[in-house]
Amino acid sequence: MQVIAMLDLNCPQTRQSLIAERLDAGQPLIAAVLAEELGISVDTLRRDLIALEQRGLLKRVRGGAVPMTPPLPPYAIRAEAPEPALGVLAGAVAPMLVGLGTVFLDGGTTMNAVAAQLPDGFAGLVVTPAPSVALAALARGARVHLIGGALCPDGAMATGGEAERAITAIAADLCLLGACGLWPGFGLSAEDSAEAGVKRAMARASGRVAVIASGSKLARRGRHHVLGLEEIDVLVTDAEGAATAPFRAAGVEVKHV
Repeated sequence: MQVIAMLDLNCPQTRQSLIAERLDAGQPLIAAVLAEELGISVDTLRRDLIALEQRGLLKRVRGGAVPMTPPLPPYAIRAEAPEPALGVLAGAVAPMLVGLGTVFLDGGTTMNAVAAQLPDGFAGLVVTPAPSVALAALARGARVHLIGGALCPDGAMATGGEAERAITAIAADLCLLGACGLWPGFGLSAEDSAEAGVKRAMARASGRVAVIASGSKLARRGRHHVLGLEEIDVLVTDAEGAATAPFRAAGVEVKHV
């Protein structure tokens, strides 16, 4: 705050440089919060965001802006070189599964890591639409129910009406979801609409919902809405501080690793 107080915030270039620095740090921008911090009106901030959007530095969304980020690489590439943080995140999830009866595991590289670190002696049932997740859970000695359907290439998981109908016939204690993006004003998102439908079905068939997302995902917004923050019980992430504050304020329990 002291640094901000020394800046000439009446100058648009100064404000926009400050906003750009936050974008470079991967921070989502919440309009009302940032306008108050800078001591400017929301309309003035909106003009700054429009200018930065025209320069290709951000994308305006309802309630603020997110950095312009490239699409996620295809699943095959992500599976060959998973994010280093995924192993740590998966390790933090394992204690949450002890004693549970039925657990939905989403598709994607995050859930591959979670399945590979199921707690020793896990006696519950893993239900997943992703063959790679099913195999990883099976290797840990878990009982596995694989949901069928057409495989979506983005997350290598079954999608479509067949998969969603099968999910509605199952009641789970917990649903674990990965994230293409998690943005305060938009909630959990996916890049593929069919994947979004399956994730939503699993969440609504579960007693609790936990999202596992590295800090990089908190600065992204995928194309398709999956769940609002009010539908998410727990966020497991390596992000901290300001990046997680909007989720805590929305009532989401944040587990930092």
